[in-house]
Amino acid sequence: MAETAPPPIVSIFVITYRHEKYIAQCLDSLLAQVTDFPYQIVLGEDFSPDRTREICMAYAEKYPDKINLLPTTENMGAVRNGLRTYKACTGRYIAMCEGDDYWTDIHKLQKQVDFLEANPEYSMCFSLVEIVDELGWDKPYEFYYKVLDKQDYTIEDFIMAERNLIPTPAFMFRNIFPEKFPDFLVNARVGDLPVQLMAAEKGMARLLPGRMAVYRNHEGGATKSEELLLIGQHEELKLFHGFNKYTDYKYNKLLRQRFLGNAKVALIFGSRNLKGMAKLRNYFLWFPEYMKYSDKLNIREIMYYHTILFAPWVLRLFASGGKQSSEVNK
Repeated sequence: MAETAPPPIVSIFVITYRHEKYIAQCLDSLLAQVTDFPYQIVLGEDFSPDRTREICMAYAEKYPDKINLLPTTENMGAVRNGLRTYKACTGRYIAMCEGDDYWTDIHKLQKQVDFLEANPEYSMCFSLVEIVDELGWDKPYEFYYKVLDKQDYTIEDFIMAERNLIPTPAFMFRNIFPEKFPDFLVNARVGDLPVQLMAAEKGMARLLPGRMAVYRNHEGGATKSEELLLIGQHEELKLFHGFNKYTDYKYNKLLRQRFLGNAKVALIFGSRNLKGMAKLRNYFLWFPEYMKYSDKLNIREIMYYHTILFAPWVLRLFASGGKQSSEVNK
């Protein structure tokens, strides 16, 4: 009688689409992990038109005890594909690595599980990552992820962070998903931030030393154009409103500060970078949000927003006047 395989301690969440150039390196780095516990790779391949599906099937056939390849007969999109992949993760912990990223530390899983097992007050842990830039952008680390200056992070840090705190390929968290996924997760445009918020609601996050993984910036990856970042601001606002309702408004005071910050960033960006009707649409979208979450009116701030929108030449005049004055004083 064949022995039943022990249940996995870690489920590695992998979603992949059109990653034929990268998925083999990703899977090889996951299979190379050295652990004293069983783990599984839950592989959500989203009906790619290239060879990604073929490569995933070959790996699943070669490593049937490690890889659970989820079948699909249609392209589902990143969110639906991600949700079904989460549902198939049965481990006590979930580690994440999308199909175009990879791990560089063969002891990554062991280090993260050891920490979470020893520290039940923490719901997640992570490390920094290396950036592999295939587009020649030459951007600093903070363009992709927030530069961190401490070890421990709470729900307040996640709510108030101006950008993602945790690099997805370095993320491990306790399997905290309820039987029914909350609406704010189901309706999210991207899946990493809502999952981090859910985990942060259950405990603290620890930044572990070193860089255990690689985030790859490439042509087929998620774009970071300024226009789409502005759209992301609006989607993020909807996500935080959903999280506020999900937590029964437990963090409402903190989230109001977040909503105000989102509105300020969007107003300034739109006024400086958009043109014509797009600039006006942005103003009518975000100025009511700014007023709604301002606990007290800041007249100087309001005048500044309207000046950069309707009379930017005034700011340029002051800037040039200050520059000329500085040169005269020399």
